[in-house]
Amino acid sequence: MEAATTAQQDAGGLVPGQEPREYERVVRAAVSAGQLLTAIEVAREGLERFGETGGLRQQLALALVQTGALAAAREVLAAGRPGEIHDEETLCLLGRVHKEMWRRAADPREADAAIQRACELYGEAFDRHESYYPGINLAFTLAAAGRRAQARQCARKVARQCAAAARREGRPENWLSRLTGGRPPADAGPRDGWLLATLAEALVHLGEEEDAARHYRAAAGLFAGRWRDLASMRRQAREILRFAGRPADVLDDCFEFPSVAVFSGHMIDAPGRPRPRFTTAMEAGVRRSLLAQLRAWRVGFGYASGASGGDILFGECLLELGARLHLVLPLPVQGFKRQSVLPAGGDWERRFDALLARAEDTVIVHGGVGGAAPDAGAGPCELVYANRVMTGLAALQTRALDLELHPLALWDGEPARERGGTASVVADWRARGLAPTVIAPAGETRGAEATAIAAAGPVSGPNPGQEIEVLVALEVIQFRRVPERQWADFHGSLRAGLAGLVARLPAPPVAVEGVGALVCFRFESLAAAAELALAAGEWAAGKPWVAAGLPAELGLRAAVHAGPVLSLADPLLGRTAALGAHVQRPQQILPAVPTGEAYASREFAALCGAERIPGVACEFLGRRPTTQMFEEAILYRLSRDR
Repeated sequence: MEAATTAQQDAGGLVPGQEPREYERVVRAAVSAGQLLTAIEVAREGLERFGETGGLRQQLALALVQTGALAAAREVLAAGRPGEIHDEETLCLLGRVHKEMWRRAADPREADAAIQRACELYGEAFDRHESYYPGINLAFTLAAAGRRAQARQCARKVARQCAAAARREGRPENWLSRLTGGRPPADAGPRDGWLLATLAEALVHLGEEEDAARHYRAAAGLFAGRWRDLASMRRQAREILRFAGRPADVLDDCFEFPSVAVFSGHMIDAPGRPRPRFTTAMEAGVRRSLLAQLRAWRVGFGYASGASGGDILFGECLLELGARLHLVLPLPVQGFKRQSVLPAGGDWERRFDALLARAEDTVIVHGGVGGAAPDAGAGPCELVYANRVMTGLAALQTRALDLELHPLALWDGEPARERGGTASVVADWRARGLAPTVIAPAGETRGAEATAIAAAGPVSGPNPGQEIEVLVALEVIQFRRVPERQWADFHGSLRAGLAGLVARLPAPPVAVEGVGALVCFRFESLAAAAELALAAGEWAAGKPWVAAGLPAELGLRAAVHAGPVLSLADPLLGRTAALGAHVQRPQQILPAVPTGEAYASREFAALCGAERIPGVACEFLGRRPTTQMFEEAILYRLSRDR
């Protein structure tokens, strides 16, 4: 059972009031609903405003753990009040951190050490506080450690604790089933969802799968919309079944999850379009098709842009069904409206503004090229970039909650003639192993097979010099401690070490700039850039400086970003040079990065999600300050995916 014991608070709204308890309520609700960005931001704000209060620090740590940011969670817990190590929630959260380390460990010895430590932490919490939450987690970690007899013994004790808790509430013990021999009416029993879920998990340990399924269904009914909690329940059940040698999916039917849809579609025909494609007369039919498809998939989260026509229709249908809309725009709002909304006329601007007001969030990926004004318009490369970021954000959402991802396109079937259009997006999805469903403007819905040939045409753009590149900045920490007489030794040691790392990359860099403390790389390959950022930190942690007679306290940190840049031939230097706001982005992130770590922008993390880069994990950190004035950026920590 992975959710916190107090997460069953009423969800309510997500705008905290002026009291500390309001912040705690909002954070707990956001964690339960899977809105981890909201949870992390509100928790940090609450701690800044009110200091230590209640369980706010623990809930912040829980949200970080659920994103995979284990080191950040440990830092948050370590910064708490002295003596809190014996607090039940803190012990359980530390146990959770070590349980996640066990899940991700590649080395069996590391995995064994992590799960044994998790057993100790949960065991201490259970011994001290005798509550079912640490008890059920102790049962899980014992089973994971191969101590299944002890796990069953612990699970039986937890089941009896649940019975006692139900008696205190005046509830009948209908759910002990074969443990007690009774089977009262199905509608009797506790209405505490965590009590039901804990009992269900205990019954899985005890081999009582029929009763476990009944209680999981009851718990799922009380947790409607709390997808993070439901995903945790399902994952734990699957793992316990695997420990017992049973099929992992036998209890999956107890949970009904929403899916995630990512959308691309044609704009509505502008007045006077010579060859009709998506006319106003077709709008009603497309709306019906969209609604039918979204209902069939049970979509709960949708990602799209906001252009007049398909995008806005998709967003409206999504909101009509009660799902959450995430907008991804290639330009700031006013520039986007001028390029992609206003030319259609009619009431499309009003409809766009309504979507903007109701969207869960709006991500603007425009960075400008060569100092261009932010509302100058998005070119083909920037449209491709925005579409890939959109797909990647949807993929990250899918993986965070273990959901299904459905690419959906409103497309007439004509091959791509330029980059950034709907046909280009369909081709891009297929190249990345995604199988889009296509709705024709006339209303016909087709599967991926029908799009295979038409989407495979060549893709070209009017500006071949502008491409999406990955940018890595490496900075030497404590460089000021290197005396001038050792600069040559430092330069040789650093450059030789980096050269060795580059030689082992899956693809070489396009360019390398800088000497001294800062070295910047440009790559076409996401995988190569991520590998360099990770390998550089590992290399520096091995103390290569001491062998060269340099100060031992030197270290490296890395920042990674991806975006459109303009490559130009430089006759002065005899090579290409890169222009664009994205080029400077890694250097703006660097001050937020601790020594030995590699941080990435949200855009890079999203592109990794879209590309499915093997061996790389992007751990969500939340908003961190950058060197850009008044700016905080959403950042991720790069790590090895075990």
